[in-house]
Amino acid sequence: MNHDAYSDAYIRDILARSRTIAMVGASPNPSRPSYFAMKYLKQKGFHVIPVNPGQAGKEILDEKVYASLGDIGQQIDIV
Repeated sequence: MNHDAYSDAYIRDILARSRTIAMVGASPNPSRPSYFAMKYLKQKGFHVIPVNPGQAGKEILDEKVYASLGDIGQQIDIV
């Protein structure tokens, strides 16, 4: 497989089989791209878990923020 470029069909298949995404670097700031990406994914039905050590214990878009991936404690399909 060429890891420099993935086909749309390959990406579509991954997204169709995945529901839980851990977003490392998620920001509570609405002007940051990670905030928009998280909001968009949630609107499309994905469960997005924000990971940001500086915001751990708080919430971003009604989701608890974790300090690290190891703190999450549930299955993650995509990071």
